[in-house]
Amino acid sequence: MKVKKSTGIKLGAYLLLLGAVFGICYQLYETTGEKAGPKIILIPKKIDESNEFWSSVIAGAQVASKEYNVELSLMAPETETDVEGQNRLILEAARRRPDAILVSPCSYEETTSSIRQAVNQGVKVILIDSNINESLSIPLVATDNVEIGRRLGEYMKELLPENPKIGLVGHVKGSSTAIDREKGIREGLGKEAGAIEEVVFCDSIYQEAYDVTLQLLKRHPEINIIAGFNEYSSLGAASAVRDLGLKGKVKTFGIDSSVSQIQLLESGVYQALAIQNPFNMGYLGIEEAVKRIKGGKTDLFLNSGSKLVTVGDIYSEENEKLLFPFLGSRATKKEEINSQ
Repeated sequence: MKVKKSTGIKLGAYLLLLGAVFGICYQLYETTGEKAGPKIILIPKKIDESNEFWSSVIAGAQVASKEYNVELSLMAPETETDVEGQNRLILEAARRRPDAILVSPCSYEETTSSIRQAVNQGVKVILIDSNINESLSIPLVATDNVEIGRRLGEYMKELLPENPKIGLVGHVKGSSTAIDREKGIREGLGKEAGAIEEVVFCDSIYQEAYDVTLQLLKRHPEINIIAGFNEYSSLGAASAVRDLGLKGKVKTFGIDSSVSQIQLLESGVYQALAIQNPFNMGYLGIEEAVKRIKGGKTDLFLNSGSKLVTVGDIYSEENEKLLFPFLGSRATKKEEINSQ
């Protein structure tokens, strides 16, 4: 795929900085200050260096840990669908008696029991990215997923062709993010939500997203709108549309902002991306945990932010801060890693 020279330089610099930061993060699974600080265990849905969303969440947590003198450890299941594996890790983390645990639940329903057990053992728990189906009076730091879906759905509605036929490609069925984003997209589409032909899921695997999109378009060749729910599903779907030669014929929308997604937006495969702020999510998760450890007041929901970016405004100053969080110098520590 050809990218404008200036864009290629910018993307290249971003990847080099990203790789350097995450290389440090993965080599040093524990970050300590000069004096022993609070111990926090972060349990994301997975650790995947190829996925820029989770890499940014972890980087945000690492930076906040350094600032707040936190001893941070990482534990994660192999896949986002390994609910049982994550449940075991949550219980193991609770047995270690850290000062707090940050968890991104793999399942809206099936992760609740292990989190409840941890809370009942007196462990302070902060949820990040995803929610559970029971209110345990614990903070959630996340994107407003209904809002981000609604924003995407409203923009999709503006670009609907005369006879719309819509396909949706989700990530993990039963996760709170998938549930809420689909709800938001349907709300944004309004009565046009009746044009949704099918919703498929890829278990947050790039190749699976690509394959299920190919199969979806084979079953429903009339589909002229496709939207993905996260980096995995959105990138797989857009890549399938591109490889089938359907750019422009099938309008494509997604969520998240990996370098590959940005290139597909710039080249016109995507009409728009709804951008999260995963670095903020990780940073604010640690910040909220420290507040809770110290007995301070914490919010039950802290919105880490989102924004719709279209091909027409991809390189505005504001959007560059979201798309290239490691390059700008004007953003606050909660938005970017300070240049060092």
